[in-house]
This record gives sequence, C-alpha cells and structure tokens, in this order.
Amino acid sequence: MSDVFQPQQVVSGRYRVQRKIGGGGMADVYLCEDLVLGRRVALKVLLQRFLDDPTFVERFRREAKAAAGLNHANLVSIYDWGEVDGTYFIVMEYVEGETLKDLVRRQGRLGGSEAVRISLQLLAALEFAHRTGLVHRDIKPQNVMLDRDGNAKVTDFGIARGGDSGMTEAGSILGTAQYLAPEQAKGHRVDERSDLYSVGIVLYEMLTGTVPFKGDSAVTVALKHVNEMAAEPAQLVPGLPYALNQIVLKALAKDPEQRYQTAEQFARDLRSAQVGGPVDAAAFDPSAEATRLMAAGAVAGAGATSVMTGGPLAQSTGDRGRRRRRWPWVLVIVLLLLVIAAAAYGLVRAMGAGSVAVPSVVGKSKAAAVTKLEEAGFKAGVQEEYSDKVDEGFISRQAPVGGTKLRKGDTVDIWVSKGSETVTLEDFKGWTPGEVQDWLTQNGLVGLQKSGKSGAVSTGRVYKQDPPAGDQAKRGGTITYWVSSGKPQATVPDLTNLTQTAAQTALADAGLVLGVATPEPSSTVPSGQVIRQDPAAGVKVVKGSAVNIVVSSGSPSPTPSPTASTVSVPNVYGMDSTNATNTLEAAGFVVKVKQKGGTGQDPGTVFAMMPDYGTEVAFGSIVTLIIAK
Repeated sequence: MSDVFQPQQVVSGRYRVQRKIGGGGMADVYLCEDLVLGRRVALKVLLQRFLDDPTFVERFRREAKAAAGLNHANLVSIYDWGEVDGTYFIVMEYVEGETLKDLVRRQGRLGGSEAVRISLQLLAALEFAHRTGLVHRDIKPQNVMLDRDGNAKVTDFGIARGGDSGMTEAGSILGTAQYLAPEQAKGHRVDERSDLYSVGIVLYEMLTGTVPFKGDSAVTVALKHVNEMAAEPAQLVPGLPYALNQIVLKALAKDPEQRYQTAEQFARDLRSAQVGGPVDAAAFDPSAEATRLMAAGAVAGAGATSVMTGGPLAQSTGDRGRRRRRWPWVLVIVLLLLVIAAAAYGLVRAMGAGSVAVPSVVGKSKAAAVTKLEEAGFKAGVQEEYSDKVDEGFISRQAPVGGTKLRKGDTVDIWVSKGSETVTLEDFKGWTPGEVQDWLTQNGLVGLQKSGKSGAVSTGRVYKQDPPAGDQAKRGGTITYWVSSGKPQATVPDLTNLTQTAAQTALADAGLVLGVATPEPSSTVPSGQVIRQDPAAGVKVVKGSAVNIVVSSGSPSPTPSPTASTVSVPNVYGMDSTNATNTLEAAGFVVKVKQKGGTGQDPGTVFAMMPDYGTEVAFGSIVTLIIAK
C-alpha cells in the first residue's frame, strides 16, 4: 500500500511532509516542517484500513484530546490534530533520537544507574498523567523516546483512557502482551497500578536485557503474566543490587494491592536505592505470592483463569473442568500436598532459619569490608561510585543496611568510593577535540562537541566551553565545547557617497575597521565623500579586517603659479588630520593644526578650518585646522 502523504506535500495548508519515519499497528508517522512556526514536527496518520471503523477513529481522536492537555518535560507534546479528505492526523513534538527498545536491542542490558534514571523520568511522566485521571494502558519501551541528551519522553496515548471511559469492551486486550498487567490480560478493569506493572516490566528489561515472559503468541504470553512467576532479575544478573531486585519484584506483583500504589511511591523507592537507603520493597515477599499462585492453580486448574474471550481458551477451560470432575480425589490430594509444602516453606522463612544480621561496613576499606561480610556468611557484591564524603578506596554505602536480617549466602551490595564526585575543569582553549575527549573520559565526564567560527584559535581547535574553566563539574555530567571551523566572516558594506565618519560607522556595524583614507580630487563626487573602496562592497572578509577608502577632495583645480593672486581653499571637513594636511599642502597652502575637545566629533578629524573652505586667499596662505580631540 502506498503512503498516504508524499514528500513535499503540504497537509492542512501548514505541514510540509519531508519523509516517512515510522509506522505501527494503528498509524504511520511522517517528519514534517511546520511552515507557520518554522519547526520540525511529527505527523501521525491513522492507517487507511481503520478509517471506516468508528471505534478506531474515536480512539485516535481521543489520543489527541487526552494528550493535548498534558504538558510535561517527559511527555511528547501534542500540538494539533485534524482531518484532510477523510484522513485523520495528529501533529506532535518531533523527538530526535531513538526508542528505549532500540537502545536495549543495540546495547543489551543497561547499567543500574542508567536504568533507574530512565525509570524515574518515566514515572514522573505517569505521575503527572495519573493526576489528571489518565491511564496510559500501553507502557512499553517502544513508546518511550530518548532524545539526544538521553532524556525519556513517553508517547502514544492511543489506548489511554480516563477512569470513566467506556471505550474498551469487556474481556478484550489492548497493548503489547509482553508488558501487560495480569488484570489487563484478563480483561478486568485497569487503573494506575496497571501502568506501574508495565513500568516494572520495562525496568526488568533494562536491567536484564530481556522480558520476563515470552511465548509464540500474545495469548501464551498473557497467560504467563497471570499464571507464572517471573525469574528474579538477580538470577539473570549476578551481583544486581538487592534493593533493585526487590523493587522490580514488588512492581511485578500479580495482586495490584501488593504493588506500588502510586508512581511517586515507586519513584521514592528508586531514589532511596540510588543512595543506599531503605526501600519499602524490602518487605515484599515474592515466595508468599508464589504460594498463593500455586494454591490458586491447584484449586482452579491451570486453565480456569479467564484471560481472553475466545473459542480455543474457553474450550480448554471446559475440558479441564471435565477432567477435574472425573478425578476430584486426585486433585484434593495434590492440593493438600501443595498447601502443606507451601505452609512449611513459609513457616521456615517466617522463622528466619539461617538468617543473621548484616554487619555495617560503611567507612571500611574494600578488603576489610569484603572480609567482614564473608566471615558473617554473606557474599559481597562490589561496585564503585564517586563520593564527596568518603575517601577513595573506602565503602561509601551498602544495601541492605547494617542490622538487616538476611539468610547466609545472600549477597550484600557494597559501593567503593572512587573519590570526589566533582572535578575542576581545565581551560580547553586551543586543545584538539581528541585531547578534550580524552581528558573528559579520564575524569568521568561526557563531552558534547559543537562547531562555530572563531578568530581566536586556528581551525580544528577548541575556542569555547560550557561550563567555563575553573568550574566544578559533577562526574557523569555533560561538558559542551566548541571547535573552530575558521575565522568569522563579515560582508563589506557599500561605502560610496558616505562621508568618512559615516563610512567608519558602517564598517564598525559590520565588524570591520577603517583602513587608509586617501584624498583624491573629483568633479563628480562632493568633497568629503567616499569615491571608491577596497575591498569592494559585498565581498566576504575575515571579521576585523580593514577597508581602505578614497575620499573626494573636491573639484580639481589647475596648479596655481607663484604669481597667481588668489586660490580657493579646498574642503577638508571630516578628514583625519594627516589627509587634510596633505590635501591643503598639495594646493599650495601652509597648514597649522590646533586641537579642541568636546566637539562631539570623532577624535583626529577636522572639526573647523580658518579660513573656511571656498575662501579666495593668496597662494601660500596659512590655513589653520581645528582637530577634534
């Protein structure tokens, strides 16, 4: 099927299509130029096959209406929406970058700090949306854009709805199966906690590089969300911080009541984990939920949970029901065995068999901390971080904190200080980009290179930076530096017919300076005005260059003979002292110079002359020039 819009086509008289940049199950997306505001935007167009379906059209319209009211740094802004010849479109902010899914596919699992940073931005966006009564319902990494600075922006509110919306039919599933909350998979009512489950799946994927549930079909994956426990992230990533593992498990609780109840609660635990503080998720017991899940499965049978409406699943449920009626005693015995085993396991766990208090090792050297933890029966998960409070090589924090009861053999995460978190910036002026980047990397900083014109340094060298030299920069922060692509240019203005003073002003406005002003008689250009210039008008030159001019000294007069009785004094007003003197002496006069301040005229230029120009005087007379000082 051909694209709805073609390059250079103008949509709704305002948006010029540049190219198609993507597509999904409901819509295609085009990069466009907003001809009114002069900015790039993304234009999302409902696919042609849905135009005759009023449900999809209404869902598309609702996305624009719902998201247009959301203004947040971590939400993609909606600018406009409309319809052209039966084609419905939404105009939104264009985010130059990649999706979170693209990043994970390209890079694999992310570091804990990066995963937490992105999750906090995602939660900030949802917390804002939830306050307005809007549930996204389709949180997944494909709907999280990362701009060039790595900041997250949530997009695609195509299936979002408020609490009182009646758009979703009972039992139907919307969204992507790998990120669905169990209640959403079963077609039950969803709320803000369903979005938080999806965030938990996204965090799981960032930390481990994979999703917890996979299958050959959406139905298979949805069943796993309802009936199976996910492998703990720490099982896939040895040494994963205890707090992060617990946070993910709490977010993925099958029962919404056991999850985080708000995005702010979720974010608060993540922020606390960042600094090694206590987290609410530490109290969450995944084994208890596993026990409940096994008991529910034994009572109801693996197929008794209704996940989706549809023939095959309904038939499977009926078949298993008939088998249960055939062998009720077998099932009762299995159930009793499972309950007894689960109770025994829970009792042992509750009694804390084999658990001991975690020793506090903050402030100790790395070697001493590891030794103390191992002597207490724990494994040490060693990580590094910068700290302004703890000297390099010593433990800055631990998780869980000292005094927490854990089973022997569990891992206690410790962070070894790498020294101060801040570094004093060097002056990069004159450095090559490679030298700057090497220094930034060695000091734990990120470089952002830009280019510009500069006459201060040679081409290919750094001429400016932000923050400036001498400032304290936090490690991990971004330092912007500009590399010279040559000296700044200026266009020579047209100076002809201007006075010398006006020419000098025009040159200054253009970033240039006045060079040599040479007098020359002219019968066509009035005295004191520019006859010609070098370089010519319109030529590009380096900023700060000098422009020479030739100034009219008036109509040429025959050289007077020593016997001539009188000669006319030429006009030298506005000329500098040297040029004025040369002009008068060439006409046969003797020149005297005096200075006067407070004239308001440029210093060094002729302010007055005696006798005045045009006066007929004897050849060889004295002309006194009054020069502005």
